[in-house]
Amino acid sequence: MSRRRLICFLTALVLAVSLCASAMALDSGTLKYGSRGEAVRKLQQALIDQGYLKGSADGVFGNKTENAVRAFQKAKKLKVDGLAGKKTQELLYGSSGSKTTSSSGSTSTTSTASASSTSSSSAASSSGDGTLFGGNYTTIRLKDEGARVKILQSALIRLNYLSGKADGKFGSKTLDAVALFQKENGLSVDGLAGKKTLKALETADKNGAVRGSAKATSSATSSSSSSGTGSSSSGTAVAIQEESKAAVVSTAGGANSVSSSKSALAPDGTALRLLHWFNDIKPTLKGGQHLLVYDPATGISWTLRVHSCGRHCDAEPLTAEDTANMLKAFGGVNTWDQKAVYVKLPSGIWTVGSTHDMPHMSGTISSNNFNGHLCVHFLRDMDEAKANDPSYGVANQETIRAKWKALTGETLEK
Repeated sequence: MSRRRLICFLTALVLAVSLCASAMALDSGTLKYGSRGEAVRKLQQALIDQGYLKGSADGVFGNKTENAVRAFQKAKKLKVDGLAGKKTQELLYGSSGSKTTSSSGSTSTTSTASASSTSSSSAASSSGDGTLFGGNYTTIRLKDEGARVKILQSALIRLNYLSGKADGKFGSKTLDAVALFQKENGLSVDGLAGKKTLKALETADKNGAVRGSAKATSSATSSSSSSGTGSSSSGTAVAIQEESKAAVVSTAGGANSVSSSKSALAPDGTALRLLHWFNDIKPTLKGGQHLLVYDPATGISWTLRVHSCGRHCDAEPLTAEDTANMLKAFGGVNTWDQKAVYVKLPSGIWTVGSTHDMPHMSGTISSNNFNGHLCVHFLRDMDEAKANDPSYGVANQETIRAKWKALTGETLEK
């Protein structure tokens, strides 16, 4: 081989190795157009929280997500290529929220977790700037995991809103603790640890405002005056609210129908009422009307169109997107296993229901990717349910009653 050919061969070889290395680096951590999965969902949620993306985090990196990444890169004076690489992600999430957290960041998180039994004034910072969250106020929510969740839990433990250990996993106990902190500090009670909640937590932790102390009372008064009414517009937690000792009288239908003696907050901050299917709901519900369904376990919502009304409501997802959201709420599978949900009726009133996502028999919408209809159950007298639907109907009634008791502490006798 001539020297010239040898040089050309070596040059081509170096170029090929370089391209392969670049491609491997890109695939290992960079999110780009066409990427899918949990990492994309977290990226989208961070972009939504910071105002660069509208809509919901669906885990699919499409045109809107790419444009949002470009806008973020431009605002932060990064290379504008629409690729969410290491630098883009680190700046978007902050050092404490990035999956590629440095060793110093990990050490900081460990020290924060271990400080749970010490004075709140000695709380470690995840970024070294003297604050808990290092200026990164991206929303922390149910099912999130990692360093920022651990810092959140440690602060809640120090302030006596959460018991146990900070394990870095945002489960139901952490959600309840966040909701309790929000409630006692005049914040929107939605169980989402967003910017206002995280800042309020930093302030309370710095001031040593342990729950039940005079400092906590002072901090709550201050937070309430600065945050307004504190009504929630969305979220995954529903705060218990005893509106009065008197019974809540339904206005959805039926003659002076009493639904319950207690009430709780719906996702939009209005009253969540326990309405009776035959007395309150069925008399006013018609085929073709829409029901907004909210799953408190996942924070996902979808719209159903009423198909028919019998001993329960037969309905079907309004669009293919509604079907996809519903499927996501049920863990990606079609199942008869029911779950408790909150349903917004055409009247605007929220009530508790129980539903599944298994398509069966016939449907009327051909474009919703749902071959058939599903069932939505509402409160019925247990004796009637046992007589007419002794198996699945009773199971749904038990699900509704269990959810209501969890929300209000009230056990329904009938």
